[in-house]
This record gives sequence, structure tokens and C-alpha cells, in this order.
Amino acid sequence: MRRTGARRLLGYGFLLGLLAAGWTLARAGTAVPALLVPDPARVAESLITKVVADPAALPLTFARALAGTVLGLALGTVLAIVSHLVPILEPLTRVSGMIMRCVPVLALSPLIATFFGYGGPAAVATATVMSFFPSFALVGAALWRIPPALLDVIRVTGGGRGTILRRVSLPIALPELVLAAKLTSCVGVLAALTAEFLTANDGLGALLARSQGLLDTPTVWAILLTSLAGSLLAYEVMDLAERKTRARLSLHKN
Repeated sequence: MRRTGARRLLGYGFLLGLLAAGWTLARAGTAVPALLVPDPARVAESLITKVVADPAALPLTFARALAGTVLGLALGTVLAIVSHLVPILEPLTRVSGMIMRCVPVLALSPLIATFFGYGGPAAVATATVMSFFPSFALVGAALWRIPPALLDVIRVTGGGRGTILRRVSLPIALPELVLAAKLTSCVGVLAALTAEFLTANDGLGALLARSQGLLDTPTVWAILLTSLAGSLLAYEVMDLAERKTRARLSLHKN
């Protein structure tokens, strides 16, 4: 695991080096205007003075993304368990989830704002809607992979649905739930940022909308780089959690 982590860090460092080199070359020439590719020093200044220092921007967006992602994962897991316990509901929940997953965020935003309001509630709801399907699909697939013979053994020994859920279903589904969290870690930030851009007066999305209207390209770049860094950090944290979860469960199996 340590070697894998070191290789990933080297890969990120190499990618950042390429980005910095391309950025420097673009600014060194005259073909790319500063309105499109701003000076790195101005982006760093905007990052410190307008993004990090704004209490109504960075903390709000990441808190909303986290809340929406957690709610989405919980909703997807509950729907997967209900679909497994009541199979007649599985086609309905699966089709509904696929429809919500395929509809673009821009198309969902007006509908979400109508039901949940504008600003923060819309951002959390959007992140929830965009995050629930991976947990629903992965946890549901794990539950349906449980050997029927194992369930029969538990029933013969007097165990009911609660025992099956607690001792078999949830331990089998846990690694898939962590995997779903890893896959949705980036989606939550993007969903919250998009909802704020369209409906909110605070958060990184609202700051992005104002900066774009003022042609403040350094701040736009600073916001995009911040959201990218936050998404990558969340992904790496959940990737580590997934590997540790699978390793611990494999040790328990042995």
C-alpha cells in the first residue's frame, strides 16, 4: 500500500509539473491573452485574498458537498437494502435512480430549487441526488451476490431478516459502500459548486458567478483549482479508506 501511495503521489507531482510548465509556456508567449490564461502570481493572490480568506465561500461549499454526499450515500444504501428485502420494488427504484443519474445537473437545478429552495438547501439536495446512485447500485449488487445457501443456514438456525442484515448483508456491502463514497467524492463538490453557481448568494459557486461576470479570470482559475484540489484530496482519503476496509475484512475472513 505504501508503494502504491508513493507512486500516486509521484504521478500527481508529475502532473502538477506538466501543468506548471504548460502554464508558464502559455504565459511566456503572446498568442494566449491574459483574459484566458492569467498570470500565476495573480491567481495565487486571488486564491489567498478571495477564496481562502472568504468565510462565505470555501467552508460553505465543502460543508454542503460533504453533507449532500453523506445523505446521498445513506439514501442509496437504504434504497438498496429495501429493494433487496422487497424485490418487487427493485425495478422501480433502479429505473428511478438511472433517470436521476442521467439527467444533467443544469436541468435538475430549477426543479430542485422549487422543492428545496435556493442557496444552501439546493446545493445539498443537488449533491444528494448526484451521489446516491453509486451506493444504490454497488450495495445492491453486493447484496444480491449473497449465496442463498448461507441465508438458508441462518434461517434454519432461527435467524430472521434482522440477523441476516446485521451479520451478513451489511458486512458484505460495507466495502462497496466505501467504494461508492470514493466514486462520489468528486461528484459532491461539483454538484454543490454548480448549484451555488445557479441559485446561491454565497459559497464558491456564487463567487465563481460574480467573478465570471466581472471578467475576474484569476479568481475563476483560483476557484477551479481549489475545487480540483478538494476533489482529489477527498478521492485519496476515500481510496485509502476503501483499501483499509477491504484488507481488514479479508483478514477477518481468514
